[in-house]
Amino acid sequence: MTMRLSRKKRIRKLTANSKGFSSVVGTVFMVLVMMFLSTSVFLWTLSQNTLYNQELKEKNQLELDRLNERVTATGVNYTMSGDDISVQVELENNSPMTVRITTLWVMDTTEQTYGFNDTLDLNLKPGETASLTGGNSVNVAIEEADSTDTFNSWFMTTRGNAVPLEKEQTVIVAQLAQGIGSIALNFFEFRFFTYVDDDELADYPEGTASFTVPHGTYIAFGVSLTNLDPMKQTITLNENTQLWLYFPTVPGQALGPVWYIVDEVDGTIQSSYSPQTIYFAETILLVFASEDHGSFAGASRVKIKDSNQKDALGAVNLLLYGSIGSRDYGQNVPFVSLYVES
Repeated sequence: MTMRLSRKKRIRKLTANSKGFSSVVGTVFMVLVMMFLSTSVFLWTLSQNTLYNQELKEKNQLELDRLNERVTATGVNYTMSGDDISVQVELENNSPMTVRITTLWVMDTTEQTYGFNDTLDLNLKPGETASLTGGNSVNVAIEEADSTDTFNSWFMTTRGNAVPLEKEQTVIVAQLAQGIGSIALNFFEFRFFTYVDDDELADYPEGTASFTVPHGTYIAFGVSLTNLDPMKQTITLNENTQLWLYFPTVPGQALGPVWYIVDEVDGTIQSSYSPQTIYFAETILLVFASEDHGSFAGASRVKIKDSNQKDALGAVNLLLYGSIGSRDYGQNVPFVSLYVES
């Protein structure tokens, strides 16, 4: 009883002393605040450490992906039209991931100027290839660039890798040009066209890439030629330039039809012919369609109609004639064989 009364007296005495009671309450509150702050700081530090580790992991993965990108660019060809440089190239993704290509840079090392095309959005899956040729070639504008200049170029990927364009067999082709002539042709881009009407080619400029042609049907031919003159001269082809076909296994009927060179605008053949100019290192698609040199009309279309030349194999030659620089130019290019199918 006495101890209980004594405890009650002490409690009444403590509560009666407001100063002492406030100190106790303040101390308890301060301890709670310190515990809350310590817990908050610990949790914030833990979350920041987690975020840092995640960011570091993602950065390391991005760097690993960047290092694993392997894209090759081969078979490069440059053609000129004014200040526009058309770049044709074959791409192959040899890496285990999809690669996105966004920009092509071209450096004119002769003039020390450059240009770029940042409108690309090319996604290559692992093992996938892309042929940027013909209508899919990439154009880059460089002021005052010349077809005789030297160019370096490279693609950029979204991961920051540069893909240099490798030009293959330049020396070999130049040496061959000295032996067989100044113009070379692209064997794999040979094509023929049928007609929509008297003067409009069907499926221009793609046509039909084939070495089998129909018998008894009006057709024209498309041939891609490149000026590889060792002296870097301009070549001009006049109206006498022609494509001719002969059949060595057809007795008495060896000579087949002749197709003369023509002008065309977006696949429509023009009625008259203006000399075609090919600058050094330039590649152009020429169309051979008329049975008359220098002019074209619906009646000038050509077909293989001799019955003895049906289901037969013929040889195609290009007879090129005009000027190179300030001199006459003539070159005979035997280049493909055609099977005439009935």
